[in-house]
Amino acid sequence: VLILAGAGTGKTRTVTCRMSALLENGIAAENILAVTFTNKSAAEMAERVMGMVGKKKGKALTVCTFHSLCLRILKRDIYSLGYRKKFAVVAGGDQIGMIRQLIVRKGGAKVSLKPGEVMGEISKAKNSEKPLASIQDSLIAEIAVAYQNELRAQNAVDFDDLLLLGERVLREHQDVREYWQDRFKYVTVDEFQDTNSLQMRLLQQLV
Repeated sequence: VLILAGAGTGKTRTVTCRMSALLENGIAAENILAVTFTNKSAAEMAERVMGMVGKKKGKALTVCTFHSLCLRILKRDIYSLGYRKKFAVVAGGDQIGMIRQLIVRKGGAKVSLKPGEVMGEISKAKNSEKPLASIQDSLIAEIAVAYQNELRAQNAVDFDDLLLLGERVLREHQDVREYWQDRFKYVTVDEFQDTNSLQMRLLQQLV
């Protein structure tokens, strides 16, 4: 079911009521997944459902963002992609520091390239699922490839990798896909119109 309606007309309320109804009808909370785009929205949705059915009944629900859903999947199954089970997620200052070092290493100390610019291009390429080597600016492409190799050597991923690898492990490994399909029998997506093609395929693997 896809609900299309204007802002403030009760789409999220409908989603939370559906989840409450599933719980009231005896569906196990472990089998219900709700995905949204921000941690704030996820927390609000979980709070609303628990307000309707009580904390005891609703605490095992999975209400999360796409990134935290993929983090859960990868914590269990990343080894299927050749990573060691205990991987790190690189973000914030660590990511900027790594990029800054690579800018100097690949372009020299005088090159006027900001880490944020490089990270933006890397993120854009990953989210449109294009090879990092195909980034138009040849220096940024070289830095991007070196950055990804560095992450892999450290058994680490960045935020964009969470989605890419989450979708990939579900698509390539039937046993993994079947485990998560069996776990999440009822899937709800808030703000569904904001999903990109990668997030859409991730959902299709689950359902």
